[in-house]
Amino acid sequence: MAEKQYRQYEKEKRVNKFVLTIVTIIDMFLFFGYIGDYAQGNISFGFMLAVDLSVVISMIACYAVYFHKKDSMAFQHVSVVGYMVVYGLAVFGAQNDLVFMMVFPLTVIYILYYDFKLILRIAVIFGAINVVDVFYIAVVLGHMHSGAPLNSTSLLLQGASAVVYMIVLCGTTQISNDNNAKKIENINQEKEKSTALLNEVLRVVASVRQDSTEAAEHIRQLSQDVDSTVSELGGIAEGNSTNAESIEKQTMMTGNIQSMILETKQMSDEMLAMAESSENAVQEGQQTVDRLQSQAHRTEEANEQVVSSVSSLIANAKAVENITEQIFSISSQTNLLALNASIESARAGAAGKGFAVVSEEIRALADETRNLTEGIRKIVDELKSNADTAKNTVDNVMMAAGTEHELIANASAQFGEIGSRMGGLHTNVSEIYKKIEEILEANNAIVDSINHISAVSEEVTASTQQAAELGADTSRKAEQARGLMMGLLETVKAIDKYL
Repeated sequence: MAEKQYRQYEKEKRVNKFVLTIVTIIDMFLFFGYIGDYAQGNISFGFMLAVDLSVVISMIACYAVYFHKKDSMAFQHVSVVGYMVVYGLAVFGAQNDLVFMMVFPLTVIYILYYDFKLILRIAVIFGAINVVDVFYIAVVLGHMHSGAPLNSTSLLLQGASAVVYMIVLCGTTQISNDNNAKKIENINQEKEKSTALLNEVLRVVASVRQDSTEAAEHIRQLSQDVDSTVSELGGIAEGNSTNAESIEKQTMMTGNIQSMILETKQMSDEMLAMAESSENAVQEGQQTVDRLQSQAHRTEEANEQVVSSVSSLIANAKAVENITEQIFSISSQTNLLALNASIESARAGAAGKGFAVVSEEIRALADETRNLTEGIRKIVDELKSNADTAKNTVDNVMMAAGTEHELIANASAQFGEIGSRMGGLHTNVSEIYKKIEEILEANNAIVDSINHISAVSEEVTASTQQAAELGADTSRKAEQARGLMMGLLETVKAIDKYL
């Protein structure tokens, strides 16, 4: 809209400037021409002054309106009115019969305004001036302006020329305006077609640009996703490599655990043999106590003499019981071995939890075995000492047999209890032996599983590296496609100036 107004402004300004130039030239000729006629004595001073004043006033009005607003529509009316006044004075007071021709050069330039009403007013007024002038010459003056006798041909030529010229001027303006209107209509129709075509092209271009922008964005996102995938695949490959190293370390640790389990199994075999030997020894001790008991029956008569010794034996037995309770927490080599096994099972993690429980049981049983063995040793020592005392006492007091019989019965009961515990120990050691064999089998299965996982991890690493290479190639192709789409967008942007 602003550009259209600017073009209209330039058009009006150029026409006004051209009309002002022509009016100025004509007025200058009139101004100096009438001064020259006055100097030659052809016209009076008053007539010369009237024409020149009208010329000056007309020129001042035209320049004032033009420079106030160069594209003013009022300029054409001011210039026409001023020229009408000058022309009327010049025609009616002229001393030349051809002054009426001054109407032709000026009025024709107003066609440039393409205003039929303005041309019609000009034609009517200037035609009327010439018709009135012809009537004035024929009726009032009775002779031509130059003083020559009336010449009907000249008068007819003046009237006809002016009227025909004005008719032609109006007709030309009307036809020119009609032709221009038709041309403008055709131009508008073509413009509408061109506009519709351009709008359709712009719509297609906008759609292509939008689609290209979305496609470029999708390709950019795809490229980023592919890069992320390649990065993730690289991380997975590195993770698989780390896993392979970890699996290798776990395989070594599992081998170490297996070696320790085998060593523990060997120790369990030894503990089982020791338990069986201890059980046999207890049985032999039980048999010996039985024999002592039968002997005690024969020496019952000496029981009163060995009361003090039996009391000592009872006190010692209580001491043995106290000692057994106090040293319950002392560990032996087996306890140390069980502790080491517990530590190694803790290092093995979830795979060694079951073995940790078994090793704890081994340690508890080993503690109990050691306690019982120590108690037995102490009791045996005390029994030996008491037996010596009892032997000396028996030599002196044969009457203490009754008390000795009771002590032997008590010792027999203790040996029975020890035998029962040794049987339980033998059973527990057997169970431990079975658990160790199960742990050994489970550990072998874990080793096989780790080897399988290692093989699968190597295959996954190879596949991941291949996928990473494929992703990198896809990323390069996506970047190339994005470059093509950006080129298409740049091409589409070249049409933005038509929006």
